Amino acid sequence: MAKVATDFMKRHNWISETPSSELAKYTEEINKSLKDDRKVKFNAKTCFQQLGLTKEQVEVLIPIRPTGKREEGRDTVDKIAQEIMDNDFPPDSAPNPVAGDSRLTLLRKKLRNRGADHSKIEVTKIPHITTESNKIQARQLVLDEDEGVDWPEHFLLEPVQERLEKCDFSLSPSKEDLVDVMIMLSMRPADVAGLSIDKYEASDEIWYDPKFSWYCTGYSKTKEETGVGEPRPFLSMEKDPIRAKEFLAWIQKAIPEKFTFLQKNKSGIVNVNPINLVLAKHGITSNKLRKIGADHASRIHRGKNDSRRQRLRKLACRQVVGRDESVQHYGIMNDPPSCNYSKESEDRAKIKEKMD
Repeated sequence: MAKVATDFMKRHNWISETPSSELAKYTEEINKSLKDDRKVKFNAKTCFQQLGLTKEQVEVLIPIRPTGKREEGRDTVDKIAQEIMDNDFPPDSAPNPVAGDSRLTLLRKKLRNRGADHSKIEVTKIPHITTESNKIQARQLVLDEDEGVDWPEHFLLEPVQERLEKCDFSLSPSKEDLVDVMIMLSMRPADVAGLSIDKYEASDEIWYDPKFSWYCTGYSKTKEETGVGEPRPFLSMEKDPIRAKEFLAWIQKAIPEKFTFLQKNKSGIVNVNPINLVLAKHGITSNKLRKIGADHASRIHRGKNDSRRQRLRKLACRQVVGRDESVQHYGIMNDPPSCNYSKESEDRAKIKEKMD
């Protein structure tokens, strides 16, 4: 891996100031020169960073691998689930607590789909892995809050709005259009094919909020117990639900022929790599789109304080509002330059105005 990294660095004279747009030209070439193996790509990323590139630049050169592929010699979640069903033994713990906890959550879902009894599902609950995973993610959240995340200029609120206004529903959408609509509706890649926006009549159901008449269903994160997602209030960058529904239908109509990678495989996973390749030149991956969209929505709906803005982000992401931590890390987007002002500077302006 060191040879590949060194060769590219010398041949193209890359430095930490090299623009991401320039690096993105070589993404495909580099990925072809590397084995489709997680460890190989990890080592290559490390080499590039040791040679002077930043983490963000390396992510452009070597985007995260397509979801759904697995390490050689590692059993699939489906296989483990079947073995637990057949032999009633606990799964091996993963070397990474965060990945392990996520894998165990998926495993429980697979077992429920296979009709496993309660005792077999309980076998997959390993408290120390969950506890360690939560600690790691909590520490990372603190670090993220300290530094914040800067938006790529391409995805600032105004440019996204301008591009959405120019969309022509009579034409087939591009991957760039897909990205903008994912931001607008704060969607995960796994949400796109199944999301639905509909108007609901008043209801006595616990999920119904009289302040909303339009709701979303079909989102990817559902209740573990039932596998069903209750309707969640609609809120997005696009205030008009009918217009938002048109954008969603435009994208969904193109999935069978143009965006086939958004169709879930037999394990319920979509391939995010085509989206990440589009985003590589901007130095981000698809997991940032939902966060950017939620933050844009909180600004468009004019949250007056941090608490209100956080609630708006949760609504935009179709999350349960009562869970304080669920969308906390979505509020770490740094204010764009146009929003950078302090109360002190505002007060000074008012004083100056009075003096004039």
